[in-house]
Amino acid sequence: MSTLGAILLILAGLAILNYGIFLFYAWLPVLYGLFGFEIGTLLGRSMTGDVGALAITLGVIGAVILFLASYFLEPYRRLLLGISGGAAVGLALASVFGWDHGASGLFAFILTVFGAVIGASVVPRYFDAFIIGASAFAGAAMVMAGAHRLLPGVGLFDRASGGTLPAIVTILLAVVGVGWQYRNIATAIRSTPLYGELSGMAVRDGRGH
Repeated sequence: MSTLGAILLILAGLAILNYGIFLFYAWLPVLYGLFGFEIGTLLGRSMTGDVGALAITLGVIGAVILFLASYFLEPYRRLLLGISGGAAVGLALASVFGWDHGASGLFAFILTVFGAVIGASVVPRYFDAFIIGASAFAGAAMVMAGAHRLLPGVGLFDRASGGTLPAIVTILLAVVGVGWQYRNIATAIRSTPLYGELSGMAVRDGRGH
């Protein structure tokens, strides 16, 4: 079960890392579901220290909840994405720095709440930039967490024995994800700049969500 959870983390992380902005405009509920899966699995991992049955169960529950919420709370999609994306980034930060289990769990909770508040505040003004940045970093953290579970003896993925190297690799993956999304996806679905007040207000299909 732990191996399956690790593989799911890596696959979901790669999807969010590379295709966050594309998923929003093409398959909106999928992005919500992936953020929900990340929140659930990282919460389960922080509770048990393992990507096991509880983490997978919470991940599936989180994915289903946010997937359905994208339909039933359609007028609040942007706010919902800001809250869920910000919370995912907060949990990802806690995971990267090892603050997601034991006595450090309080830091994970604080970062999660803080990320959700920041996400809800930033999304309306810098929508595309937020999606790209949040999805790239959250996806990178998921990939690293899954890789560490699959290869626990490799220091590159181990926060305990790898020192600052795993955090550096996570940041580098996030930077690559931002660059990839910016060059290959976001610019292909709009001709307007990604950053600024008009960001996220007009899309090619004209629906504006």
